Amino acid sequence: MKTTKIFFALLIISQATMAIGNFSLIEINPLQGTQSFFFTDSAKTFYGAGELNNFAEFNSKLYFAAQNAPDNTELWMSDGTTGGTSLVKEINATGSAGIGNIAVAGGKLFFMATDNGSDYDLWTSDGSDNGTTKIAELNQSWNGALSPQNISVMGSRLLFCTQDQLIITDGTAAGTDSIQAISSYSQGFGYCELNNKVYFLLPNGNGNQELWRTDGTVAGTEQILNLATTPYHIISTESMLAFNNKLFLVAATSGQGFDLFSFNGNVGDTLQRIVIATGGNSYPTNMKLYNNAVYFTASTMTSQNIFRIGEGNNTPVELMPGAAYSWITNLSFANDKLYFFADGANQIHSIDLNGFSHSTFSMSGFILPNFFGSEQTFLAGANGKFFFQAYDSASNKQVFVESDGTQSGTQVVMPLGANTEHPFNFISGCGTLDVFDFKMWGNKVIVPANFTDAGREFWIYEPEAATGIVQTQNGNTFSLFPNPAKGEVTVKTSNNGYCDQQIAITNVSAQVVSKTVLQNETTTLKLSSLAAGNYCATLSENGKVTGTKKLVLVK
Repeated sequence: MKTTKIFFALLIISQATMAIGNFSLIEINPLQGTQSFFFTDSAKTFYGAGELNNFAEFNSKLYFAAQNAPDNTELWMSDGTTGGTSLVKEINATGSAGIGNIAVAGGKLFFMATDNGSDYDLWTSDGSDNGTTKIAELNQSWNGALSPQNISVMGSRLLFCTQDQLIITDGTAAGTDSIQAISSYSQGFGYCELNNKVYFLLPNGNGNQELWRTDGTVAGTEQILNLATTPYHIISTESMLAFNNKLFLVAATSGQGFDLFSFNGNVGDTLQRIVIATGGNSYPTNMKLYNNAVYFTASTMTSQNIFRIGEGNNTPVELMPGAAYSWITNLSFANDKLYFFADGANQIHSIDLNGFSHSTFSMSGFILPNFFGSEQTFLAGANGKFFFQAYDSASNKQVFVESDGTQSGTQVVMPLGANTEHPFNFISGCGTLDVFDFKMWGNKVIVPANFTDAGREFWIYEPEAATGIVQTQNGNTFSLFPNPAKGEVTVKTSNNGYCDQQIAITNVSAQVVSKTVLQNETTTLKLSSLAAGNYCATLSENGKVTGTKKLVLVK
């Protein structure tokens, strides 16, 4: 039987300010996991919740793949509470269902799974046991057919490639069809929509890349370009997107490195190379579409820079002329700004996407990881916030960071009792791998992590809401007003369970400077003896910390 627990946490204080918000834990596997070591690597792997992954929002709930026992990955769902988190269905009663990526189209949820331990098929779910059913027997040897680069939504239908078919489905058995046999091809990728048709890439039997398009019908599915037979002799492609009524491809020519190419999308059109690095290859990466423009990093032969292709203009423009960076990480967007890491392992860079001004601020005492090959470096959130991970340079511990894009508004947030050095890492081979697989869910951040040696579990971080009200472990509420306060502050709590409640005020050195037992729902604290500055108000119920809030005192 599944058991869950939820904890609300006191947050660690950063060097300049105190963190705002609450961490909670929904424990998928209460068995605490098993620890193992790889050679001389001291990092640990735990079989707690297993590898929580493949998060997807559907009908106001979060669906994900997780384990409540070793090697038993099944479909789970959560509404963000302990009672609302559960196993959806035991698909493979004798082993793991091996849930693959989860996709949503046409008001339905899709995923690949196995009910026999070997063949993966297409499934759908409405969140109930009876409503989790197999759509089609696809008999695939792997579960990756619905990964983000391998699917496209066409109206209310989902388009994807298996190892031998191009499939379109509306979520029913009758509405699931093969529209193209591809027995001589390996799996397609790079799906993107242009002029009501979906374009995708298929390597043929000789390993050459071919560009295909479909309107969702057998008659409307066709090969339009063999990239190997173009004058550039393309031998490999990394990514593709549609913009400005064109396709943009990152591809490598025979005997050369990767460059950026454009194509109009019609039979007989010519593939065009976009020259960025004169006399060499530009190696474009991180190509992303944001607010009617394409952004990517590339080499100019002497350094790395960030480039932009605007609406109606297919010529890339350098956003930081004269910059001389040797590396730039993945690009993330929030608050109409572009954020990234570059040379200087404790600096955060941002570019204002209105005036394109470039600025930096330092995370003194921290080292910022370089996520080569990762989809994201920062996670853009609500209320102008973004989130990332860093290393505390003194302890070499990974920490979770919240920022509003300014140095003063950047702070470390960690749950009470966090004691592992690398809570976010995966074990890969005989070493560790930096990962950043957090996800925004409304105003909350889903953080799969091993904070407390209990295994990789389902943590939720919720920044302080605009109302300033925190819900506690026991379902009570907790608010402070006014905030900032001058001389005194009113604490208001509900007490649905008749808890013994106490409020403690701590300063930036984590020293308790005031402690009050709460006798009523509303209590006024006299704080005129305290200096102006940032403090933390911590609510305890029956001796356990259940809520924290930042408190600012002014004179």
